Parts: sequence; structure tokens; C-alpha cells
Amino acid sequence: MKQYTRKELRERIQAVIDSGRPVIQAAGGSGISAKFAERGGADMIAIASSGFFRMDGKGSTAALMPYGNANDIMLQMANRILPVIKEVPVIACICGSDPTRLMRPFLQQLKDMGFSGVKNYPTVGGIEGIHRAHLEQNGFGVKKELETLALARDMGFFTIAYCYDEETAEQIAKLDFDILNTHSGLTAGGDVGSQLNQKKSLQEVVDFINRLHNAARKYNPSIWVMAHGGPIKEPADTEYIYRHTNIIGFSGASSMERLPIEKPLQKIVEEFKNVKMR
Repeated sequence: MKQYTRKELRERIQAVIDSGRPVIQAAGGSGISAKFAERGGADMIAIASSGFFRMDGKGSTAALMPYGNANDIMLQMANRILPVIKEVPVIACICGSDPTRLMRPFLQQLKDMGFSGVKNYPTVGGIEGIHRAHLEQNGFGVKKELETLALARDMGFFTIAYCYDEETAEQIAKLDFDILNTHSGLTAGGDVGSQLNQKKSLQEVVDFINRLHNAARKYNPSIWVMAHGGPIKEPADTEYIYRHTNIIGFSGASSMERLPIEKPLQKIVEEFKNVKMR
């Protein structure tokens, strides 16, 4: 596995942009999904606790629940996944508000392991109302997540920030993170996908992305923006998004390692089962 400095990774991303091709971040929820994402040309591979639950058949949302420490799960996954990756930069998706560990030594551990970047996931950014207010008030909110990302940036990591709203987009731009990653919610489709987001149109996602992008541009006109989630689940969906926004690429998780195997796996087992016996 190869590690990249922030400058080196920014240069790699810029080269992809200059080539006219989209920047693709693929989730690595298992060794096999990460290995073949790299072979498919992914520009970054992200390891997140959501991948553990997703590839375990439980659904990504489980990562937002108290079913385990997200950072511990990510580290356990990393020990299995990092050895199979050759060249592609790897991003550590961390719970930056984790009150059980000191963030500077934790980030140093990630650097020692070979990670090139950091991303805030799991994030409470999609939570609204009183519960979100309580999380922010007690230091478990997006504010704390962004503080941890800022520390990672200062330590030389490439930084990617998930974003659900315009206010956070402005904060991300002010903090000079490398990528603002819009999040349109749980990916629609499949066995454990969001039925709510299945009804959301791609045009709604376009409008959402452009609102966040415009908010960020007020403070950082050159900020890179990528998209994730909601009804964006197939390559044709990303093509529509690219035509109507100025994003540089797509961050795929369920769309790249869950949806591609659900039906084919079921189908091949059915075919084996339906072979006639002598």
C-alpha cells in the first residue's frame, strides 16, 4: 500500500479532473470489494464502519447506532483491507466526536498505518431537531467532527467533509478542507436501501448539490465538491448529476459494493439450485 501526502493527493485529483474524467471514491467494506474497486480504477478507497454493517447484510444506517465503537470497527476493518490495496490512496472514515479517545494520537495512529486522508463518518449531520441540538450542545455534533477534520488537515491529511446543509457547507469552505462531499441520504434500492430516497428525483439532488456548492463558493470559490447517496445509485445517475452541477465526481458505497452483488449473487445461487439432477 502506498501513502500520499495532502499535496500529492491533491495533485492526483487535479490530474483526474484535467483528464475530463470523474473522481471516484469507492467504499472498502471488505478486502474483496476494496481489491476490485482498485482494479476498476477508483481514485480513492474509503474504509468506514458502515461498510462492516453493509457487507454484513445489515444496512449502512447501523453505523449511526450504538452497536459498537465506529473507530474501533474501522481499525479492525483496516487491518484486513489495507494489505490487499496496492497503489490507490486510502481514506479513514472516523467518528470525530468520539469521547473515548484523544484525537491527535488517534490520527497519528492512522498516519502510521498508511492512511492518506480522513473523512467524517459516521456523522450526525443528517440528524435534525431536538436530538441534534442536544448532540451539538454536548460536543458530539458536526462542530466537533469538523474540529477533528481541521486537526487532521493540520497534521497533513487530505480531508473530506460530508455535508447535509448550507450552513455546514459554509463552515467546510472556511476551514479549507479538500472536498465537500454532499450527502443526499441513504442510497435507494436493493434489499436494505432507502425507500424514501427511492422517491427522490435526481433533479432534487441536483438542486440540493447546487445550493450547498453555492454556499461554499462564497468563502472558497475553488472548493472541490463530490456527491453521494439518495437516488444516485447507477453510472447513468451520475452522468445526469455531472451535466447539471460542477461537482468533480462521485463517492459510492452501497452503489459500488452492495447493489452490484445482491441480485447477481441471488441469481447464481438460483441457477445452481435449478440444475436438474440425474
